[in-house]
Amino acid sequence: MATSTETLSRSTSPRIVFDFNQFIRDHVTASWYLTVWLLILSLLTVFYAVQQFRIAPVTTLIVTIVWIASLISVVVGELQHKHTKASRWLHQSLFGSISNSLITLLLALAILAALRGIWDYAVVRATFDPTITAPEFRTPVTGASWGVIWGARKLLTTGTLEPDNLWRVWASLWFIVGLSVISAFAYRPPLRERIKPLRYTLSTVWLLSPLILFILLAGLDGTGPFLSIQTLVMGEVVVLAIYGLLYWQRVVKFQWQSFAIWVFAWPALYLAWRLAARTELFPVINVEKWGGFLFTMIVSVFAIVASFPLGVALALGRRSTVRGIPAWITWPVAIGVTTWGLFTSTPGLLNEARNNIEKLIAFWPLLILLLTYAFQRFFKGNVVAAASTVYIEVVRGVPLITVLFMAIIMAPLFFPAGFQVKNAWAVLIAFSLFTAAYLAENVRGGLQSIPKGQYEAADAIGLNTLQKMRFIILPQALRAVIPAIVGLFIGVFKDSSLVAVVGLFDMLGITNAIIGNPQWLGLRTELYLFASIIYFIGSFAMSSYSRRLETRLGVGVR
Repeated sequence: MATSTETLSRSTSPRIVFDFNQFIRDHVTASWYLTVWLLILSLLTVFYAVQQFRIAPVTTLIVTIVWIASLISVVVGELQHKHTKASRWLHQSLFGSISNSLITLLLALAILAALRGIWDYAVVRATFDPTITAPEFRTPVTGASWGVIWGARKLLTTGTLEPDNLWRVWASLWFIVGLSVISAFAYRPPLRERIKPLRYTLSTVWLLSPLILFILLAGLDGTGPFLSIQTLVMGEVVVLAIYGLLYWQRVVKFQWQSFAIWVFAWPALYLAWRLAARTELFPVINVEKWGGFLFTMIVSVFAIVASFPLGVALALGRRSTVRGIPAWITWPVAIGVTTWGLFTSTPGLLNEARNNIEKLIAFWPLLILLLTYAFQRFFKGNVVAAASTVYIEVVRGVPLITVLFMAIIMAPLFFPAGFQVKNAWAVLIAFSLFTAAYLAENVRGGLQSIPKGQYEAADAIGLNTLQKMRFIILPQALRAVIPAIVGLFIGVFKDSSLVAVVGLFDMLGITNAIIGNPQWLGLRTELYLFASIIYFIGSFAMSSYSRRLETRLGVGVR
């Protein structure tokens, strides 16, 4: 009986079979360059490990012991053909081959050395007192002087904004934080149906939040060409036209309550603006004083909010299939305009031409025929698609810096005479228009990803074009391109640093100004590290929210 039990235990126990020579042939001498690579990598790893033992023996010894223990667990699991979860992950991720094992140790020691150096520079040898940031109080061996961050906190956060207006910045911050916290609870599925009035109120406040933030951060002005009676009438006409279009296209239902809100919303807002401006509770702030992190957030948020509807409209316009202007109308008009230009403009230009190039330019009216051919050939006379395509391609074909300079130069041309446009407003408009072109291409990609059956199904149930886009196509298209849109918004957040080129001081621009201050000379490393951390936190927050949104909407699995 004992003999049979021993035989059974020997037959069920894992049998370890290992051919050392075969292992060497497969993993070391399979090719001459593999052998050379392993030899170089081994020497480099041993040399670096010995060097780290001399610098930090304890931590290096701990890392080496952990590496050896992990390697042994992987080897035992391979020999017995029985892995634990930990050893299987180690084998698949870090110890899949001799080369990967050596690289794992080398990288672990390098990361440890980097973390040790950062800790030593940023904490151990660092100073945090803002009174010892001047050059005469520092020595070359001193670590980071983080006191400059606290000493220059006013410039880093709000730039050169007057201290009397700082309470408005804090009010804006707490307004957004409070609204976000309340919304996080009010829009949760268990409470969504129970507190509908609160949700409607929050939605209204969110819609009015840009106006509220504008009043807090820019102030109220009771004068100007935009507060005339003509503006009141034109605004009311636009509001009623939009409501009429939505009702005609059956996107909204007619209700006396909602109709009254649409009718009286713009006049009430207009009168409230005029009355609030007279109280002088929120005096006008010179927007050129915006700076630091405040201006970075203003540029980013304004560009994101303003570019989204414009980008969606451009994407829909580029894919529009409305009936265009027929050729029998376009060509006669083009020929007439070309003939008129050849007889009125070309002779004078030819007389003044000094070389062959200027003589060639004198025949510029012929370009009208070329443009007419392209208009009919590629767009079938569709003005909406042509205008959207030209705008998108032109804006995407020039760098952002060019758009910023052109906005500052050309913005006054689009406003009434005598109206001064601040550079900050011009930059905000430029960022929005530039971002809208790229956003339009992202949305167009989402529209093209929708199967044709979705369009046919919407047509089959009798939806018109606006209903089809609003309820069927756009929700799916926008959901499909969430990663691309968020990536674009992250780029906008980081590209806001380019406003320094046109003389404005965002987070990075004010950092460069602080570096030039005699009190903080030589502290560029601390300031740039702080700016990079701020940019990383903002980008990581948007990326994390994007992943949560994708998971909630079922876009993909991370």
